[in-house]
Amino acid sequence: MKAGVLLLPRSANQGRARRSWRLLAHALASAVTVGVAACSSSVGLQKDGTYGLDGAEKAMDCQRIANSIWGRLQVLQALPERAKAEKAAAAPTAALALGRLFGANKGLVALADYDRERAHARSLHKASIDKGCPPIDVERELAATDAAIAEYRK
Repeated sequence: MKAGVLLLPRSANQGRARRSWRLLAHALASAVTVGVAACSSSVGLQKDGTYGLDGAEKAMDCQRIANSIWGRLQVLQALPERAKAEKAAAAPTAALALGRLFGANKGLVALADYDRERAHARSLHKASIDKGCPPIDVERELAATDAAIAEYRK
């Protein structure tokens, strides 16, 4: 032993270094995971029923926003027929079967899709208004579709 220095066998020092690097790697991975989760929570359907647009959608010009809104409106107009087919078929899982009895969306995936797509269309519409784009009457376009989908929420 040299003056005040504890010499450990080489394998013990290497083991400590490996553990230190492993701990550092785990801490870094955890921090990245938490950071990504925090960022991703603001994009998509929110708990309050609104929809958070991603950066690419916020950066779109008026024409691209309008195209995206019209595309979502077409998807929304097809969902009542999908809900009808889903309701007529047996629920594929026990959870969906219970959801049909007690759930808010009656265990129909089409209803959850409708809520998400409708919120997305509304958020895109708000973004287009904020940019000064020509307005699209989303509410008028979806009035008949809203009435049709309401039948499956009963």
